This record gives sequence, structure tokens and C-alpha cells, in this order.
Amino acid sequence: MPLVKMIRGGQVTFPKVFRDKFGLKEGDLMEYEIREDGIFFKPKQVIDRGGALKTFSRAIAKIQARSGNKFKHLSEEELYGLIEEAVESVDKPKSKRR
Repeated sequence: MPLVKMIRGGQVTFPKVFRDKFGLKEGDLMEYEIREDGIFFKPKQVIDRGGALKTFSRAIAKIQARSGNKFKHLSEEELYGLIEEAVESVDKPKSKRR
């Protein structure tokens, strides 16, 4: 297991193999969790909520326009639900077939 050294100000440098594996670069944000057996770090991305909502609303409008009014009867909440389901299905790792 690689060792890291804490330097002044509590700074720690993650080994290059870690940075490469997780695509980490200078300035990236990390979330941490204190556990009984140590500290768990997880890379995080921050998004502009206002900008994301505008982009999301435009995407919904495009879906409605391209669907030939197929989704016009759905409320915005129902559309959000459908998109959330689609995103979750993409995020789940697929098992490898042999």
C-alpha cells in the first residue's frame, strides 16, 4: 500500500497512480467521510444549479418537440422522473457477460 506524507498545513499529495485512476487534477474538489477505520475521500463535481435547471428545461422542451407531442400530457415532475430513471440506468455498472 503506497504511503503519503502530510506536510505543512495538513496537505497530502495523492500518488500519481491514484490521480490517474480517478482523473484527478489540481483544484478538483474531494468529499471526505470520517470512518472508524480511517478517512474516505470521494471526488466531487460542483454544478451551477441555476444553469443546470435552465439546461434541463431546454432539454425537456426539445424532448417534447421531437416526440411529436407524445410527452405533452406529462407534467414537469413526471418528465423529471423519466429523465431521472434514464440517468440512473446509465450510471449503474453493467455486469460483464461471459
